[in-house]
Amino acid sequence: MTDVQDLEKYIDEEITCYREIKNLYTDKREILIHGKSDELFNVDARILNTLKSANNTVAKRIGLLSKLNIKKPNMSEIINFLRQKEPSAVERFEEKKREINELSKSIAKLEKLNLELTKHGINMTNKTLEAILKSVTISTNEYDKRGKNIAGENLEMSSIVEEA
Repeated sequence: MTDVQDLEKYIDEEITCYREIKNLYTDKREILIHGKSDELFNVDARILNTLKSANNTVAKRIGLLSKLNIKKPNMSEIINFLRQKEPSAVERFEEKKREINELSKSIAKLEKLNLELTKHGINMTNKTLEAILKSVTISTNEYDKRGKNIAGENLEMSSIVEEA
């Protein structure tokens, strides 16, 4: 395989990872919308694993770019390099650049939405807990330190007084 073929292979692997991340973020959005918190851990673990794979591929690509004396590891620099070394590959790499840009925008949008959904879920949970705590506090105010019902003691006293 030539260096350009290796480079294309690495970029294709990155694109595959980014597509998977986009799909996982879409799944995460649905999980957050439907409140399926038990599934959230699994999708987050899959996102992290896919990010690891993408980072490993990026490291390989950067190593190859260094070998090719390409200083900046971005698609514009790669395309400029290809214009001189292998012009027939330029169009393919420009398409890959467009796809990476679209995927990164989509992922950023989904990530922002998922963050807002997570914040909303936390706020709703806090409000529910506050309501539960208020109702518990109200009912515990009816008991003394020993757990005896204060209202019940007053009634017992009044019945004893009436009988006496």
